[in-house]
Amino acid sequence: MGGQPGDSGESGTGCLELEADEVKEPVCCPLSEDLLESVRQLHNETCVYDPLDRETFRHKTLEDPDFDPALAPVLVEDKRPVAWMMAVCRQEDGRVRAGVKMFGVAPDRRGMGLAHQLLRHVEAGCLARGAVSLDVGFTRPNYLTAGIDPRYTPAVAFLMRRGYQRTGETFNMDVDLSTSDWQAPELEEKLGSQGLVCRRLTPQDRGALEACFDREGTSAGWRYQILRAASLEPPRVFIAEREGEVVAFAAFDAVRPGWFGPMATSTGLRGGGIGTLVYLRCLQDMKSLGYQVAVINAVGPLPFYSRVSGAVVSRVFWRMSKQLAPSDS
Repeated sequence: MGGQPGDSGESGTGCLELEADEVKEPVCCPLSEDLLESVRQLHNETCVYDPLDRETFRHKTLEDPDFDPALAPVLVEDKRPVAWMMAVCRQEDGRVRAGVKMFGVAPDRRGMGLAHQLLRHVEAGCLARGAVSLDVGFTRPNYLTAGIDPRYTPAVAFLMRRGYQRTGETFNMDVDLSTSDWQAPELEEKLGSQGLVCRRLTPQDRGALEACFDREGTSAGWRYQILRAASLEPPRVFIAEREGEVVAFAAFDAVRPGWFGPMATSTGLRGGGIGTLVYLRCLQDMKSLGYQVAVINAVGPLPFYSRVSGAVVSRVFWRMSKQLAPSDS
């Protein structure tokens, strides 16, 4: 997440403060269907490590369950978007969690204070909706990346100048799918002898899957992502089940195309290879669909993925956040 604003930090009132003889004053509009494709092109121009196709960009923006047009301002100049930002406010554990999902400024419009203008607008909007802090990047469950890639260095510097602090980091790992067929017949046979079957999720499994969620205390975010993957054709979810009870699940394409996760195994059955099998079935399916690399998103158990599939760390993301106060608006 994150464009490269290269912003000089000028403040502005009203819409924007730009010299009339330099450039026509941009108009601030909410992200809409009419602007979606041109804003996607601006995103792909500025977020060079995270380009998105039309379907995925729509899913990340207008189809976000908490999409709020007032928190997705676009600055338009002569019918051309030159800067934009999108934030969301989500209800989580009885409080409002706010985050900036994406932003960017056209290269020829940097240094004019546009990113600052947008950020002030978004901060004020999130504060008005009850948020006490604003995170950057990790707007779970529907997010672009789990933080900001520090290779977007001008964007990181921009945020730091405006009071955002680094609060942690996470990382992705990559699996080269060409190195194996990802089959594990011996493991499958061993688990089969224990009455465990690993297969693709079907619509008829929805009740058993929901029961697994309830039994294991699966978060609302993971439920959202799993059901997103299950809605695709074919479903990008594999389960392990025994006597009609789902005891493990793994998914891909839930967050972004080619990204693996989430995955979980019932607490009492961990360590027996069930998670390994559903993971490998996902890798098989990803390879059959034409993916060359599987991206493991926001990794938890690094040793597991390294051992089972030779995964290597590929990207790092910084978590950044700022406490909001009325003076920020």
